[in-house]
Amino acid sequence: MIDCLSNPSWINPQIDFLYFLQHYRIECPQIIDKIFLSITIFGEFWLPTIICAIVYWCIDFKAGLYLFSLEGFNIFLAHLFKMLACVYRPWVLDNKIHPSELAVPFAKGYSFPSGHSAMGSSVIGGIAFLLRKNKILCISLILLILLIGFSRLWLGVHTLQDVFCGLLIGIILIFSLNKMINWAEINKNRYLYLILAIDIFAIIALIYVYFFNTYRIDYVSGEILVNPDKLKYIMAVAYGYALGIINGSFLCRIYNPFNPKENSVNKRIIRGIIGSILTIVLLKFLLEYIIMNNVELLIAMAGMFILGIFVTLIYPIIFTKLKF
Repeated sequence: MIDCLSNPSWINPQIDFLYFLQHYRIECPQIIDKIFLSITIFGEFWLPTIICAIVYWCIDFKAGLYLFSLEGFNIFLAHLFKMLACVYRPWVLDNKIHPSELAVPFAKGYSFPSGHSAMGSSVIGGIAFLLRKNKILCISLILLILLIGFSRLWLGVHTLQDVFCGLLIGIILIFSLNKMINWAEINKNRYLYLILAIDIFAIIALIYVYFFNTYRIDYVSGEILVNPDKLKYIMAVAYGYALGIINGSFLCRIYNPFNPKENSVNKRIIRGIIGSILTIVLLKFLLEYIIMNNVELLIAMAGMFILGIFVTLIYPIIFTKLKF
């Protein structure tokens, strides 16, 4: 823990709770950490993307559009709140916290809110909302969301406030975006107004974070603890993708609406497999190319924007024209 860091009193009970969990985690075999780490992939970037895409391409267009909206807005809010709050990780707040070594490589940057909890509650929670008439499945999905949140606590990479606010972001988005989509469905040209408003919001948020927000800089052994410039870059790249999926899905709804159920199950399975492989390959290439080479910001944003457009607009145009 850095010596100059002072924490508000309400952080201490949360640190004590993590320390309580840590006692049992240390006593458990490492396989338990691996299980919880595998659960967190439902709150990571790539798996929710594939889930949204399969629903969008193969099951129900409008439901997929709703899920993509949840993913996109979650990216907007989670990254923005992280950059505004600038809260350090639990082991920085108190040096008695020792997170799971397996989780630390995937838990860099600021801590509040929990991005995994926010993404999981948004996308998985959105699916639960769509399937709310099936109580058993709905409850199972809710339990999965809670497990994602608990996994972040068990692994020692987030506090209760991080997880709670991440879950809260998802809950708010689930209900507010459902109303937004229903409003736009009354007249599909309303999606154009939403595109304009969302694009303006994203630009203003990026401008504020880049040029007007202030960041605390602390050092440990001469090295910067959290580099805000690196996180601003990551936020902008993530925003590029979020703008791509939202713009693409909304434009597709207006100009290339399709009904997946018009095709046979076999064709939809083929469509899903091909699309998933292409998306994973492109995503892996872009992320590795961007991260490893520190590509110029606008080029990196454009690459992720195009990926979002490909998933939600270009690929649907291709499979509707080729009828597969």
